[in-house]
Amino acid sequence: MAEPLLDAAGLTFRYSASSAAALDGINLRLAPGESMAVLGPLGSGTSTLCRAAAGMLADHGQFSGELRASPAGLLGDDPEAQLTGMGSTVWDEVLLPARLTGFSLEAAAHQALALLDQLGLTELTHRPVFELSGGQRQLTALASLLVMGRKLLILDQPGLSLDAAARSTLRRVLAQHCAEGGAVLVAGHQHDELSGFCQRTVFLDEGRLSGVQDGQPSREQLSLHGVWDTADDAPGAERAGSETSSPHPGDTLLQVEALSLRRGGKPVLDGVGLDLRAGEITAVLGPNGAGKSSLLLGLAGLLPKESSGRIIGPAGVELSTASAHRRAGYLAWTGQDPGDQLSASTVEAELRYATPKRASRQDIADLLDRVGLADHAETHPYDLSAAQRKDLVLAAALLLRPRVLLLDEPTLGRDEPAMDRLSAVLRGFADGGGAVLVTTHDHRWAAQISQQILRVPAQ
Repeated sequence: MAEPLLDAAGLTFRYSASSAAALDGINLRLAPGESMAVLGPLGSGTSTLCRAAAGMLADHGQFSGELRASPAGLLGDDPEAQLTGMGSTVWDEVLLPARLTGFSLEAAAHQALALLDQLGLTELTHRPVFELSGGQRQLTALASLLVMGRKLLILDQPGLSLDAAARSTLRRVLAQHCAEGGAVLVAGHQHDELSGFCQRTVFLDEGRLSGVQDGQPSREQLSLHGVWDTADDAPGAERAGSETSSPHPGDTLLQVEALSLRRGGKPVLDGVGLDLRAGEITAVLGPNGAGKSSLLLGLAGLLPKESSGRIIGPAGVELSTASAHRRAGYLAWTGQDPGDQLSASTVEAELRYATPKRASRQDIADLLDRVGLADHAETHPYDLSAAQRKDLVLAAALLLRPRVLLLDEPTLGRDEPAMDRLSAVLRGFADGGGAVLVTTHDHRWAAQISQQILRVPAQ
């Protein structure tokens, strides 16, 4: 039998600042050719397990038990943090790890060409990294990891920001990696095509593994362990008639006419028309790079020199030429990367200074409870998970009391309870007379939450 690439026996780990074990008695073995999904709710320890297996926690706490692992390639739960910014193009970024480690550049370049082709990034080879969509940046970070040829791949929520086609492409790449003698560990809070590709699934709860099984877990099993299942209920699960408005729409809160956008001088969207009505949630679907994020940026006034068309707010207020600051009184935007919108040292302080007129402590406490952050008032925003940072930015947006919410990929990294919480907040906002425009790759959730669906085609 081949030596395992990952072998943990009774592995326990405690962070230096905590008395509770983040991992408790983990027994896990991964041999060449094998793949395993480790799924669990937020706070269960999935990211800690990934970092421990990749050898990244030696200075952060105390280990007991045994852990043996081949040198691993780790894609963390925040792929943006793995893009160095030192490479101006996709090609530079993918080759940078090889340059920094003394890896053969000739071999790395050959491998990079093959990977870019397999991941569908060939046409983006010379594209500046800052022009990429979130999903394209994620695949670029993964390509820079794969080019090093590590046998053990550890992927923490690798489906983040990826559309269904990209997830299927990545699934094929991972299957090939295993067929060539590698091993893959996929961890996360959601079950999708990537965790579904794995031969075995185990669940993690409060640092302990349970429920080892071969094959696909049922939706009931996933729900029992707090894991959100992104799979459609059936082909065509998006409701018939979901392209149209609800039968009793409210007042039009935002009217968009012939909106065209450019990014870096290149056309992104052309002639978009859209009506957002009080009481409605509209989901925007489309592949990576189609311009979904650009649409929200254009509406929020964050692409002032690269947009044209008309944007009309409530009661006919002309917003097309208004500054982003003025639009914020009507449209509250939360971007795909919440870190770009956070600046305070605690969660409570972030909300206290979110509006010109400071909110009362009671208003802040009530809002934190609604978004699931009641126990994190004194936590630094960057100590929150990516999904919790999104919740904090959403809470700050709600404090502005806008008429319309613009949300870019709010479901990323959420477990089932966090998905339920998000849905409740958005439905409550709409029921209170607001309108929501939300981009997502989760078609199942879009079908559940929205009264209207806007499809943005591939570029």
